[in-house]
Amino acid sequence: MRRAPITITLLALALSATIAIAQRDPFADLQPTVILVSFDGFRWDYPSKMPTPNLHQLMTRGIHARNLIPSFPSKTFPNHYAIATGLYPAHHGIVANNIFDPPTGRLFATAKREEVRDPMWWGGTPIWTLMELNGRSSAPLDWPGSEAPHQGLWPTYWQPYAEEQPPSARVDQILKWIDLPAAQRPRLLTLYFEDTDEAGHAHGPDSQEVRDAITRDDGYVGRLIDGLTQRAILDRVNIVVVSDHGMAPVDDEHIIVADDYVSPDEALISNINPDLSLFPKEGKEDEVYEKLRHANPHLKIYRREESPARWHFRDANASPRVPRLIGITDPGWQIIRRAAFDNITAGKAAGLRGQHGWDPQLMSMRGVFIAAGPAFRRDADVKPFENVSIYNVLARVLGVTPPPNDGDRSVMTSVLRN
Repeated sequence: MRRAPITITLLALALSATIAIAQRDPFADLQPTVILVSFDGFRWDYPSKMPTPNLHQLMTRGIHARNLIPSFPSKTFPNHYAIATGLYPAHHGIVANNIFDPPTGRLFATAKREEVRDPMWWGGTPIWTLMELNGRSSAPLDWPGSEAPHQGLWPTYWQPYAEEQPPSARVDQILKWIDLPAAQRPRLLTLYFEDTDEAGHAHGPDSQEVRDAITRDDGYVGRLIDGLTQRAILDRVNIVVVSDHGMAPVDDEHIIVADDYVSPDEALISNINPDLSLFPKEGKEDEVYEKLRHANPHLKIYRREESPARWHFRDANASPRVPRLIGITDPGWQIIRRAAFDNITAGKAAGLRGQHGWDPQLMSMRGVFIAAGPAFRRDADVKPFENVSIYNVLARVLGVTPPPNDGDRSVMTSVLRN
């Protein structure tokens, strides 16, 4: 009969010890956590162009792919959302940076904030929504698609994209969310940096400006690593660094002017350069196709049903937003509107020196995948894989079951420890 008081005493001592440990270590109850970092336009070979000690530290501690294969078109919004959903753009609906939706007649553009925040555009189940559906907090900072609700759910923490927000402030915001009490702390967090994409477009992928941007990007990772090290949780948090696409050089000498071959009376051009999205007016498809097919030897035109299978634009379940006619220039060539061309030739606007959007088979369009943390293998490199496969990897690390998607599940075996 005297065992009860002894048992109660032991339980009280155990509880006191647990409380004392938690007070010493605020992260004693840290759950599997992923910080997903995106460097826009960070080509697969950029880590070799400049010293990148922080990225190489992650490679040594973890794993990296020889390159990451984007989805077509190799543009920012389609590929960020492919990573987030495990679906090809033709399947998740963000088929370009600028989109025409035939059922509604609406136009989506990355600069139209009211459209970016409308859930109508965003298909699939992004990883942050998958977390919320499983009762787990998420904090997708600046990730395309995170400003709109999905299945009626918002991320627990999010902010409207603000390009003017300093990169250091973005990293610090992630660390502030990590510092929240366990019950409020998000397990999935994302970061986005545009430095290499902006420098690549303005100055070209081989420019000093891009090399400087590579150094800055590495510094942002260093700030994150330092913050996690100060909290003694660097080895307990999974950091995944990706990019949406690469970058190829272009100039003002290799330009096709779309308006020279097709007029607004013949077709709507919803997206342009270097890919071309065309919705011919009723009864005009054959005429527009024939005109563009012979327009320029450096421009290829496909009917939707004849487009390369690897683009998935001709899939039976492809979105109606996939254009009826798709154009793509040869690498190094651009296709732009007459007004833009005239501004460049008149010196009123600077022409691009770097571009992306071409077929992901081109090495210049490939990105990076680097990951380190308790879930990932150490000091290993793996063969290239498609970015849609990242979704299943993230879901496995975070302990949630993903819905059916386009990812290759064997990638999990190649990158994860178990």
